[in-house]
Parts: sequence; C-alpha cells; structure tokens
Amino acid sequence: MVTSVTSASSTTTTASSSASTALASDFDTFLTLLTTQLKNQDPTDPMDPNDFTQQLVQFSQVEQQINMNSNLETIIALLQTQQNSTNLGYIGKVVDVDSNEAKLAEGGTVFWSYELPEGTTSVQYNILDEDGNVVRTVSSASGDDGFTTGSRIEISWDGTDTSGNALDAGTYTLEVTAKDSTGQVLDGTKVYARGYVEAIETIDGEQYLIVSGMQVLPSDVVSVFATSDTDSSES
Repeated sequence: MVTSVTSASSTTTTASSSASTALASDFDTFLTLLTTQLKNQDPTDPMDPNDFTQQLVQFSQVEQQINMNSNLETIIALLQTQQNSTNLGYIGKVVDVDSNEAKLAEGGTVFWSYELPEGTTSVQYNILDEDGNVVRTVSSASGDDGFTTGSRIEISWDGTDTSGNALDAGTYTLEVTAKDSTGQVLDGTKVYARGYVEAIETIDGEQYLIVSGMQVLPSDVVSVFATSDTDSSES
C-alpha cells in the first residue's frame, strides 16, 4: 500500500497558523491595555515610553520567529514531497539492500548478492534461520563455474535445507566467508539482500520500501536495477 505524509505536513502548518492567530489576539489585547493606560495616566507622572517600546519589540521578535518557523515548515514539506516522489521511483525495480537478511515466503526463492575481496580462492556460504541455526551450507573454489572476485554476483536459494527439505517461511541470513590460498579468512566480503520493490508504506511518519516482503529504509538501498538488468542467478 502506498501512502503519503501529507497529514504530517498539514499538522505542522496548522500549528504554525494557530501560533500566529494566538499572537495576533495577544497583540490586540496588549494594544487595548496600552491605550487604556495612556488615557488614564497621570499627566504629571507619565509612563516611561521605554517600557511599552520594549514590549512592542518583543512582540515583533516573536512574530518574526513564528514566520521563520512557518517558512521552515514549508521547506520541510517540499523536501518530504520530493523524497516521496523519489521513493515512488523504486517501485517495480530490483534493489540491493545493505543487509544480509532476507525473507523467505512459503514456496518462494530468496536472493542475495555478494562481493568477494581480491585474493579469494575459496568461499563458503552458510544460510542461517532466525534462531542462528545453519540450515544450508555451500562451498565454492577458484575454477568453479560462477566463481569470481571484484564484481557483484547474485545467488538464489530455493528455501530448502541440505537434505532438500522445504523450510518454513521466515527471515534467513546469508554468511559468506572468503579465504585465500593459505586458508586465511579475508576481510572485505560484502553481502546484500536483493529483492523486488513491491510498494511503499509510511509507518509513524517514516517511509519504508517493501522489498520482497521486508520493510527497508530507502537510505539502506545501495543499488537499483531494472528487472532485465539483474545477473543470472547462481544456485
């Protein structure tokens, strides 16, 4: 479901308008009191004009602050509208998200992508369930089909364990361990969840992309692809 944050912008604008209305009412009351005081002051001991001049300056400063807040609210609303338009552009695209967690739907397939550091000669993939149990392990080495370093590769998982049994729907994690020719574990392996952007949802004023069933912040998206541009899956 696609929603917007228009209501939040309206709320802030209403608050600014209410503050302006209250200030105008207070200012009218102040002028009425001031006029009454001037009419009834003792001619032999008139009021000090510095007092009400200072009060007028204070009212002016408050008015300027309210106008400044109103302008800032307008700018924020415009930025929110621009961000909403940008987020709508994700719908229908494939994205890589800065997370190694992905959601498996019943009977579905999960996709990740990964990058191996230079010098990698072997790699092990572990898929973990929500309890941290390893449900599937795959190893690959230099010379195997699809083995490469220095570029992003897509990997797909059909939701089965090592014995071929279908696993329950839920969130699963991919851990990728890269090693060099001496068996030393290498740093710099990057893993991303890859999925299709189905919709946008606004939750507590924050917009989320719905990527293959998961709520993802737009700021966590690291790459965007047209569906025809994604690499062939490596099983």
